[in-house]
Amino acid sequence: MKELKSTLRDYMGIIRLSGYESRMAYRFKEDLSKYTEQVQIDKTGNVIATFPGSDPEAPNLMVFAHMDVIGFVISRIEPDGFLRIDRVGGISEKIVQGIAVMVGSESGEYYPGLIGAKAYHIQSNEDKAKVDSFSSLFIDIGATSQQQVNDLGIHVGCPVTFAPHYVELLDNRVAGAYIDDAAGLTNLLQIASLLAEQTPKCTVHLVGTVMEEFNARGAMMAARSVKTDMAICLLGPGAGDTPDQRGVNNVVLGGGPGVTLFNFHGKGTLNGNIAHKGLFELIKKSAAVSGITLQRSAARGALSDTAYLQLENDGIPCLDMGMPDRYSHSPMETCDLKDLEQVGIVVTNAIYAIDKDFDLHRY
Repeated sequence: MKELKSTLRDYMGIIRLSGYESRMAYRFKEDLSKYTEQVQIDKTGNVIATFPGSDPEAPNLMVFAHMDVIGFVISRIEPDGFLRIDRVGGISEKIVQGIAVMVGSESGEYYPGLIGAKAYHIQSNEDKAKVDSFSSLFIDIGATSQQQVNDLGIHVGCPVTFAPHYVELLDNRVAGAYIDDAAGLTNLLQIASLLAEQTPKCTVHLVGTVMEEFNARGAMMAARSVKTDMAICLLGPGAGDTPDQRGVNNVVLGGGPGVTLFNFHGKGTLNGNIAHKGLFELIKKSAAVSGITLQRSAARGALSDTAYLQLENDGIPCLDMGMPDRYSHSPMETCDLKDLEQVGIVVTNAIYAIDKDFDLHRY
């Protein structure tokens, strides 16, 4: 658990807005290379580590987690040096005023800044009751002119992310920015270390994907690179155990890995994933062998890369599962490290159970 916590903390601290994942990609490639010589970055930017199986008749499996994070893009630079922004990925206006950010330049350097917040004592009653829209928000990096901003290489279109932050809470729980999906990448490295010790029957591709928060298509492109037969997405459900979420679902922090049996996003998307029964049965057996409790989730309003990955070729069986978290897509996401550790154990055991007799059909 100590090693997992260290990896998670490192990955939470790497700046990587969706579409600008190169820092994370090169670090992840380096880490995976400790366990296999077959590591590549494809044209789209996905990091792919391959562990050849002992049985060429067994179906290939891709296990993946996205590398990118939510954030902002600069949409305008004011004459006095303030930066106007638009969001990249799902971010609520409620959580951003007053937070620390990192502002990227075209050369790849990052500079600290903050999203301005109107001082409380000068707010009107109307101000106190409303949430400001993104079009009214701005970033302050301390600059006094547009020229000063441009001299740093910061222009319209440059990336902005939450400033990295990490806090240890009670009982093996941690909080901070970008646990989603630093947790999934940490699990991939955990799985890689185990696969390096014992060869599975099936060939396994462990993949860090790009642009999940932007268009959820990165895994689809990775599947075209490796021609996988089936896939597991390491992305856990949101926990429903806080005062504002009780009654939403049965998922709790510390309750074990969460499997998403159904997700759907209908706002402009009309897509989602219904878990492949064979993969779910495989995961259930793996958890039972390890004495680990699985939590189940079914939710609207969200989806993952599996929504599009499942439609590749003649159909790719997919399953979403991972470590539950609280306060997703905020600067202080929260997780339980015991859940994180158990995800890697369950998925690795499932990998070793896949052989040539695994049925890829839905039913």
